Amino acid sequence: MTNAQLADTAPVPLTWQQICDRYPDEWVCLAEIDRLNDTDFEFRTARVIGHGKTRREPLDQAQAVRDLYRSIGHYFTGRIVGPVSSPRGVPAESSLRARRVVIVR
Repeated sequence: MTNAQLADTAPVPLTWQQICDRYPDEWVCLAEIDRLNDTDFEFRTARVIGHGKTRREPLDQAQAVRDLYRSIGHYFTGRIVGPVSSPRGVPAESSLRARRVVIVR
């Protein structure tokens, strides 16, 4: 299968909420990220090119189309509850929706 054919089989772009609903508590690799601005992680839509329960699974799946995209985001759709570093006066235990970006290329 050519890279163009692989790109055509990728699902349509989804919002972050749609991605979380479709892949709850999973790691996802996203491409074609339509960012709101260049200074934070917020985006309008993105194309899921890999997903799985482990950090590695979506990266392995995305490998097939890696050359088609300038960057790939690596995110977790679930909540992380536990101790986090925080400024003085802010509770150390908090619940966060974690989103982690890794530029692959």
